[in-house]
Amino acid sequence: MSNEKHKELFSSYERLHFIGVDLKHKHKRITQLYRFINQNLTNISFDTIYDFHDVIRTKILRLLLAKKAKKVRVFNKDRKSKKKIISKKWPLIKLEHTTERYKNCLCVDYPILKEKKLDKIIAKTQVKKKRIGIAPFAAHSSKIWPLNNYKDIISNYSDYEFIIFGFGSNEVELTNEYFLDYPNCKLIDQDLSIKNQIKLINEFYLFITMDSANMHLSSLTNTQVISIWGPTHPFIGFGPLFNEENIIQIEHSELPCRPCSVYGKIKSKDENCAKLSMEKISAEMVINQMEICLKKDGS
Repeated sequence: MSNEKHKELFSSYERLHFIGVDLKHKHKRITQLYRFINQNLTNISFDTIYDFHDVIRTKILRLLLAKKAKKVRVFNKDRKSKKKIISKKWPLIKLEHTTERYKNCLCVDYPILKEKKLDKIIAKTQVKKKRIGIAPFAAHSSKIWPLNNYKDIISNYSDYEFIIFGFGSNEVELTNEYFLDYPNCKLIDQDLSIKNQIKLINEFYLFITMDSANMHLSSLTNTQVISIWGPTHPFIGFGPLFNEENIIQIEHSELPCRPCSVYGKIKSKDENCAKLSMEKISAEMVINQMEICLKKDGS
């Protein structure tokens, strides 16, 4: 069970039955959610229920659904360690990646998974198109690199087509304002499904993204992903899989207030740190990394 918009990500697995929920509208209240789940799980019992979210909503669901399962497992989110790093009670250390935490939860019942390595979910495309993808937005505005910075990048690679990933009226409006005056830029098809977005990214030479959902999806492709980090930090457990060498950020020694947030929600006392962490990243830093990536691809 997960957000209904993620359903197609699981459609390739014949043995998996996906229950999509709409937490913004139809199933916003826990009573609505529980009623909906019960309707879908009539006369069904489980060997195990796994909670890979561990928030108030899922904690309540675990209690309500406990009678339907022999066992209930919860992954170790390790909020305490994250909070201690953000509050500077601990030094900045690299925590276990969240995907490994999910796997560890499953390994309790399936120890064979311990030997399994995480891998990409999409095959390498035979032909790369002379395109670069840009996902300049994020759920929290603190994680968005100043949009003016892209003008140097787009001008520097005028022989490439840039596909801008922007969805929703506000992102589309900003894309029109900052990108679409350039003849080599175009907005992604608004009707393109998540699965087809991943296929499209797999054809790019490069993908530039913030710390966002786009970063995680693009990291599952065979395209090199450059991720730009400000108030958040990849050490907290949400770094880009298979693309750590392409992370761009201001070093902790230069800006020791980083990280000042786990997910990007900023307290008023950390606003200056969050702003500086993005403003200090120059277009030149991104271009230098782009050059490294393009040379790897032989472009």
